[in-house]
Amino acid sequence: MRVKICGFTNTDDVRVACELGADMVGVILVPGSPRHVTVEQAKQILAAASEGVAKVAVTMPRDPSELDKFARELNPDYLQIHPTFSETEFIKAKKRLGVKIIPVIAISREVENYQETLERAVKASAAADYLLLDTRGPSGGGTGLVHNWSLSRQIRETVNVPVFLAGGLNPSNVKNAVEAVRPYGVDVATGVESSPGKKDERRMREFIEAAKAV
Repeated sequence: MRVKICGFTNTDDVRVACELGADMVGVILVPGSPRHVTVEQAKQILAAASEGVAKVAVTMPRDPSELDKFARELNPDYLQIHPTFSETEFIKAKKRLGVKIIPVIAISREVENYQETLERAVKASAAADYLLLDTRGPSGGGTGLVHNWSLSRQIRETVNVPVFLAGGLNPSNVKNAVEAVRPYGVDVATGVESSPGKKDERRMREFIEAAKAV
């Protein structure tokens, strides 16, 4: 079970997360997010990650050319992208930049059309190294709210790439989430924080231990 902790805003929290066993750490470059950081801040934060811990830059680009800047200046292991353009553009960006891609499938809490969400996931998976399933929010994710895990399970069973589960996960519910969805990994931000962008060491430890114990 891979554990990704996202939304870091300082280097100290990254170092602690790596020491506790996080497999991936992420910064958010989406304006409007309470965890938004600049490219320069992101560069410093990701540089604090331990060797072997994957670095992820979370974006919601207005056009594909923005990805070039993030890839060039941050050199992340993964670009996590809230889709604002077609899967064809994803594939072109992936080939052009030589970086791994994690498309985000935003799932509304009140899903009425499972098939439409499933089709979006299948299309996005064509360009994906991983697919991340998150609860829909005004700035992508980071809502602290869960969505329908049965739909997440259905997506995981349908697509041909590994899936990360996000959305409202915390130390208390991550075990149930993993058992319900059986994802490749889990992703958390709000659920291990004392305030937006400030991680809590105890909560990170409990989350990682609970996820990896399943």
